[in-house]
Amino acid sequence: MSEWKKGDPMRISIDKIKDAKIVNCSCGGVMFSEKTMFKRLSAFISPSGKEELYPLQVIICDKCGKVPAELNPYDMVPEEYVATSIKLDNKITK
Repeated sequence: MSEWKKGDPMRISIDKIKDAKIVNCSCGGVMFSEKTMFKRLSAFISPSGKEELYPLQVIICDKCGKVPAELNPYDMVPEEYVATSIKLDNKITK
C-alpha cells in the first residue's frame, strides 16, 4: 500500500462513514436541502458600480425550514431564518 502524500485526496472507508455521528438540526431534523438566497448589493459596493443581486447558497433543514447556525456562512442569513444550532449525535433525536 502506498504512503499518503501531501496533495493526495484522502480516502475514507465506508465503515468510517457508517460509524460517524449524524448531524442533527436543533429541531431534530437530519435531512437538509440546498437553496439559494439573494443579497442585493448597492451600487456603492458592487464591482460594476451598479446595483447587483448576489446569489448565496444556503443549507436548510427539511423539517423546520431554517438554516442551522453552524451552516450560516459569515452570519449572512437573517437571524429569523436561522435555527439555534445543530447537534452531533449517534442517534436520531425526535
